[in-house]
Amino acid sequence: MSVCTKCSNTFPAGSRITEFDGKQYHPDCFSCADCQKAITSQFYPFNNDYLCGTCHEARFPRKRCGKCGSVITSAGITFAGASYHAACFVCVTCKQPISATSKISMVDGQPCCVNCYEDKHAKRCSRCHKAILADVEYLEFEDKYWHKECFTCSKCQKCIAEESFYQDGNLILCKDCI
Repeated sequence: MSVCTKCSNTFPAGSRITEFDGKQYHPDCFSCADCQKAITSQFYPFNNDYLCGTCHEARFPRKRCGKCGSVITSAGITFAGASYHAACFVCVTCKQPISATSKISMVDGQPCCVNCYEDKHAKRCSRCHKAILADVEYLEFEDKYWHKECFTCSKCQKCIAEESFYQDGNLILCKDCI
């Protein structure tokens, strides 16, 4: 007469038997190692025991997409600590897919392609009016921005990014021009 692998009790005649991997269990004995509930659907082997799908997900959470929230089951993209499906990794502005190898900026915590960042979101240099990119050194003074090399004396045009400067109305002057 066969016995249950878990409780070692015999199976009454005509009773249901749950069988897995060559072992037999009473239906209530084939249970999750964590929540102790009988396993009736998807389960996972764990340390010579089994976990139900809910407990397995709690112990070993799968990555979820930072945009849609669904589980990522194939290769994804990780950016700024969040994971994304490749199809969900899109520019916050133009909604076009962004390659994992592209230069990427952040806008309100969301990925932004370089073109949209430069055109719509980047600070503008007060001298050359070009975009100040995220990985470029810049200076800020009285709510205005400059590329480091564009921060020059209003009179002699000498770069004063690393020097003392003085303000005379709208003019920014080096110590030699005051």
